[in-house]
Amino acid sequence: MKVDLEKVGIIAAYFAENTKELYVTKLLKLFYYLDFISYKMRGASVTNDVYLKLPYGPVPSTIKNEIDILSVENILGKGFQRQLSSYVGLEKGKDDNGNIVVSKVKENNLRKLSNAELELMKSIAETYKNTKATTLSNQTHREKLWLSTSANSVIDYKLADGLNIAKILPGFVKT
Repeated sequence: MKVDLEKVGIIAAYFAENTKELYVTKLLKLFYYLDFISYKMRGASVTNDVYLKLPYGPVPSTIKNEIDILSVENILGKGFQRQLSSYVGLEKGKDDNGNIVVSKVKENNLRKLSNAELELMKSIAETYKNTKATTLSNQTHREKLWLSTSANSVIDYKLADGLNIAKILPGFVKT
């Protein structure tokens, strides 16, 4: 299945509006939890992206590529815009510690998301609102999915069965 970049943009903008210090690394980990918890609960991911086990953690390949293009857009200017440009942009983080994702939407159209996707996204944003990127990265490296996947390989969605949703999202009630 194809990655729906409009949906990705809506979700990224929501995370940017509802979490603090949304460095790119943190955003990618939030997408990881969104997709794999969704797969465990509903048998389908939200974004349909393919995740790779890379040295800094689970990385959604298409989403990461699109965010990298946003970095190039900052250099090449507005004539080089991509689909995510309507939803999010990148700003230099504190002490040049990477890029922070910022929302560019005035009003986020959440109707593109199902009720289950919306509730899961909101719960992830609330749970990890104040969490630093490095803390979240370290947490994902302790997950069974990460540990049972070979380096530089695709993380199989079927491994989502090993996620402990109650531990990842305390207080989350499945709808």
